[in-house]
Amino acid sequence: IGGFVLVEVTASSVMDSRVEVTLTSNEYAGKMFLALAEKTSSLTLHTKEMQTQIAKITDVGQNDRLAIYTAEEIAAQERGALWEQLASAQQGYSFVELDGRPHLQAVCRVDLSDEPYYIETQSDFSGVFAQRSRLTHIYHYTVLAVALLSGAILLIFSWYLARPLNRLSQAAERIADGEYDKRIPIQKHGMGSEEIRVLSSGFNQMAEAVESNINSLKKEIEKRETFVADFTHELKTPMTSIIGYADMLRSYDLAEQERREAADAVYREGKRLERLAMRLLDLIVLKNGTAVLSPIHTEMLFESLRSSLRFLPQKYGVSVNLQAEPAVICAEMTLLLSLLYNLADNACKASPKGETVRICGTADGEWYRISVADRGCGIPEQNLERITEPFYMEDKSRSRGQGGAGLGLALSKRIAEMHQTRLVFDSAVGCGTTVSIKLKLELEEKKEVYDNEMD
Repeated sequence: IGGFVLVEVTASSVMDSRVEVTLTSNEYAGKMFLALAEKTSSLTLHTKEMQTQIAKITDVGQNDRLAIYTAEEIAAQERGALWEQLASAQQGYSFVELDGRPHLQAVCRVDLSDEPYYIETQSDFSGVFAQRSRLTHIYHYTVLAVALLSGAILLIFSWYLARPLNRLSQAAERIADGEYDKRIPIQKHGMGSEEIRVLSSGFNQMAEAVESNINSLKKEIEKRETFVADFTHELKTPMTSIIGYADMLRSYDLAEQERREAADAVYREGKRLERLAMRLLDLIVLKNGTAVLSPIHTEMLFESLRSSLRFLPQKYGVSVNLQAEPAVICAEMTLLLSLLYNLADNACKASPKGETVRICGTADGEWYRISVADRGCGIPEQNLERITEPFYMEDKSRSRGQGGAGLGLALSKRIAEMHQTRLVFDSAVGCGTTVSIKLKLELEEKKEVYDNEMD
């Protein structure tokens, strides 16, 4: 719009300039007419000659025209309102078309002895209109060229600026298709705006969170599938034995000794199923429950633990040594005893006959550390993360032979979480395993160390 206005203003300026020149020339021709008329006695006979002289003096162009008319000639030619409305010494103009070309018609009236005379100047304006049209066309083409060029430049720049957004869109589509490891490369330098870099960084963080959640879900699904498979396997063995021995009791006439052995086998496998069911029930209850923690004296805790462990040395052929510094801890007595019993039971299972399992309790600043250590075969580092999973057993044949189902550490882990702590494993293959927890101390008491060894 500004360009078109500029073209119009320029063309109008040129037009006004030419009009001013033509009017000035016409006014000068009128003054020349008066000057020549004062020197001539018979105006009527010499009008045409004066016209020729004035045209030469005013330098009328080849395409221009100068003419002098009397009132009678004007009336006879019916020139129109422009001529009739002119008063003495007055000038007027209008645009007319002659021979198909635009002309400016300028007329001035001169009165001599009360007789009006009209001096007409016609100037060819076709060049002015052609120049105006040419300027308009040039501007049209210039605008078109600039529009095409700027459009191409804007297209390139928009493609360059939108490229990171296209990468984001493509990455989002690939993530939606399951490629959760897809990331957006972030360039610290270049024409990309800071907002695009921030958006790309946020997208990468979102993708990492999505990938982490998906991996967690996959691991959880794998754990559940493993849990179902292991649970089915744990049920299958005793159920097969029970069904087999029950069928034997039902189908055959057995001797008293054989009948008793079959009945004992059914009883043992039934008790094994009962233990499995109770462990699973405990795991479910602990998973959905909370613990009410209260102050407990460690002397009372370890005395109760000693009583609970009295059959383990004889069962596994090992010694159990308890050492504890007196203190008051914040815990739930029954659950903590269950946790320590499970840890001690696992340590006894893993220890060769004749070895000693050590259970120690020591105060460490604001915490009380309880550890259970054995001198067994140890656990490979790559398996430490899985040993608290339900039904996971490091040595399956040995654990099943000793009546285990792989739920003890899962229960212990949940009990530790209910006490706002966690199980810490320190194990090396061939050197044994130490499992420890840290509990909050309520207060410190200076007493002799509780020391008792069970054989």
